[in-house]
Amino acid sequence: MHRYLHHRRTTVAIACLLAFACGIVPVQAFAAFATPSFDDLQSQRALALLNHQSCAVALAQPTSGPTIAPSATPPASPAPSATPSLPPLPQAPTGQQTLYATPFPTSSPVGPPPVPTASPNPSATHGPVFLQRTNASAPPTVAPAGVATPGPSPTPTGVPTLRPGYIAVLADKVAGSGKPGKPGDATGNVHIFYQNAVLVGERAHYDGVRTITVSGNPYIINNEQNSIYYADTIAFDTIDQKAELINGRGESSQGVEQGLVYFSSPDLKTEADGVSHGDRPYVTTCARPRSGYHITGRTVDVKPGDRITITKAVLWLGAAAVFYLPKVVIPLRSVSDERQKPQFFPEIGYDSYQGYYVKARLSFGHDQYYYGYYRVEFFSKVGLGLGYVGFLQRKDGKRQTSINYYGIHDRRVGSSNYNLDTLDTENFSKTLRGQFGLAYNSNYGPLTNVPPNTRINGTVYHTAPRNSQTYSFSRSEIGSQSKSDGFGFTDTHTITPTLSNSVNFTLTSSQSSYGGFFSSNSSSHFTDLAHWASRGADYQLTIDKSFAKSPFGIEDKLPELQIRPNSFFQHFAFPLGALFTIGKYSEPQNSFATSRADLSLNLGPALYHFYNSDFSATVNVDQYAYGTGDLKAKITQQASLSTVAGRHIVNSLTYTESNYNGPAFVPFQNIDQQPLNNYHTAQDVMRFFNSDYYNLSLGFGTNFDRMAQPVSYQLTTRPSSRSYASIAGSFVPGSGNGFYSTNFQIATPFGRGGTLQFLGDVDWKNRARIENKQLYYSRIIGDCYELAVSYNQSLKQINLTVNILAFPSHSANLGISTQGGPIFQNGLNSF
Repeated sequence: MHRYLHHRRTTVAIACLLAFACGIVPVQAFAAFATPSFDDLQSQRALALLNHQSCAVALAQPTSGPTIAPSATPPASPAPSATPSLPPLPQAPTGQQTLYATPFPTSSPVGPPPVPTASPNPSATHGPVFLQRTNASAPPTVAPAGVATPGPSPTPTGVPTLRPGYIAVLADKVAGSGKPGKPGDATGNVHIFYQNAVLVGERAHYDGVRTITVSGNPYIINNEQNSIYYADTIAFDTIDQKAELINGRGESSQGVEQGLVYFSSPDLKTEADGVSHGDRPYVTTCARPRSGYHITGRTVDVKPGDRITITKAVLWLGAAAVFYLPKVVIPLRSVSDERQKPQFFPEIGYDSYQGYYVKARLSFGHDQYYYGYYRVEFFSKVGLGLGYVGFLQRKDGKRQTSINYYGIHDRRVGSSNYNLDTLDTENFSKTLRGQFGLAYNSNYGPLTNVPPNTRINGTVYHTAPRNSQTYSFSRSEIGSQSKSDGFGFTDTHTITPTLSNSVNFTLTSSQSSYGGFFSSNSSSHFTDLAHWASRGADYQLTIDKSFAKSPFGIEDKLPELQIRPNSFFQHFAFPLGALFTIGKYSEPQNSFATSRADLSLNLGPALYHFYNSDFSATVNVDQYAYGTGDLKAKITQQASLSTVAGRHIVNSLTYTESNYNGPAFVPFQNIDQQPLNNYHTAQDVMRFFNSDYYNLSLGFGTNFDRMAQPVSYQLTTRPSSRSYASIAGSFVPGSGNGFYSTNFQIATPFGRGGTLQFLGDVDWKNRARIENKQLYYSRIIGDCYELAVSYNQSLKQINLTVNILAFPSHSANLGISTQGGPIFQNGLNSF
């Protein structure tokens, strides 16, 4: 009987303890049942309940150090060294453990503790509650990044668990009073579990009100184990869930393509969601910043997985300060909007037109509703240029505006030039939308001699379930040379699922003055298009009429009917399609009008496969008839034969033939114009290859006119995974001809982490002189950033760019084209 009562008293004590931890019973009720007679199994069950999936925090004790894993984005080529790992979490001993359970307030975060009232704040009233066990078995572990955390131990059905909104503290030893609201100390492998992270240290002091001060190599690691913060001392606010770090420093792999981003601050503060703020920051992505780069500034804001914002930023390369920016925004995520892509380093270069230049782009914006960048550019020959590129959007989505402005004072001619381009979108309602634009371009630009021009346009769209309307306006001016105005209206109706009609009307007027001559013109254009889709055929009726003061190049359709059968000789030997067109047409500038009919047949493609060859052929036939009695016809044929010879040879032969019959330029002068002569050509391409080790293509052609055609050649080879070579050109038969120009491209490793690329044209008729040279050299420094230098002989231009490897790539593609095209893509510095 005594054993039964003792067992029952112990069970009730555990249940009451768990009920208190979950906020079900008050602390006074818990105190009545808490006894020191817990056995090991019951203590382990209490800890397992705190680790249940429904708890807001995971009481998982690590046994080894977590590793911050970089994102899954493939690394840049060549890949840098392995990602550095974080130091291990302290391993919990198997001896005595102590647990604090401190509740969060359920309301929004508050300031300093309020004056006690008749109903005090629970978090301010109930201090830490000590749970102690004598023989703790091996605690659960925190899984490394990318591995699921082990599930909790089984618990009895219906037993309550730790309620969301509570803080839990684990330690080896506890000193001080366990009464509510009293200070206390915890030592030995202290773990504080809260909303989304774990605070770890060797010692912790609770002031009895709201603050826990942790010392002894403390750090904070998030639940995903991809961001960690270190400090000398951490003061944790149990109410606001904020932490203040003295001499704080952190590492994160969130949003990083390879490696880690490192940041530090003497006074670093973190929020419950992982956002950090600090003064006098130090930020880098280099494991060895002395051989790489780092950024210092006045303040830093870190949003893991989103961005790092630094104010009063100074860029350092090694020990040298090289550039200053008022604000730097570094994204920790992939960005597709060009206006959100920052330029981490200034662009430095030289060209013969503008001289030496430095171009910087200063990003701004706090959210998706307002962002962009400032352009600051200096040219040694031209002067200083300033620009603004921004995007603004209302939070309700009713307005979106983009602005692109650039201005520069050209000191060579003593004049200022400005360019402006704006676009505004208005969502008036669910069915009514408008878009308005303004653009002004001065005559500034390399080798530009165009007068300033202005363009204004506006469009209003109305959309209903079965009809839509569009109203448009535009105005354009080019200096004093010309100007034009235009108005437009479109109305579309869906009468039935198979019947629709669209009406369009435009009105334009223009004036121009050039070289002492003045001209003006006004015109209007009306189009009505009706479409009916039946089971047998598609029908389209078009009325197209233009009125002009000075008509030119106008063809009126009064009306035109097109019929396209859906099934035309379905069981023919090969596909067969037809289109029949009939109508009345006029050319007002020629004062000529007559009827016209066109029967168009498309035969093919006919496909055949025999032996190791594939054959394809198509035929297009058009028969024209006119009201004047004239007849015309056109037949176009095309056939191709591809043959595989062995494992390394492919031959492709293509034949094209066009035949015309009837008068070439009558009866219409703008419709159905035909060449005077028939023609037929043949092309043959032989390709010799072995995987991607080499590929040789030889091209031969003839026009069947007894004149030899040039023979083209192209050889590409890849001796290794990082090297590439290509030569391409043509040979012209005949006396005095031969080889004229050959283009060659070479890419090869050049030193550790370096790549050298070169291309040019060999002019065989000018003593084999190399022209149009382009040189590109890149090198990865410190497995941290890539330094690239390019030279273009034709433009007399030199560019220097830097690409940080860790952050999502925002630079142009400087790699080798794998399709046999040019090594250099369009623009080495397209920011």
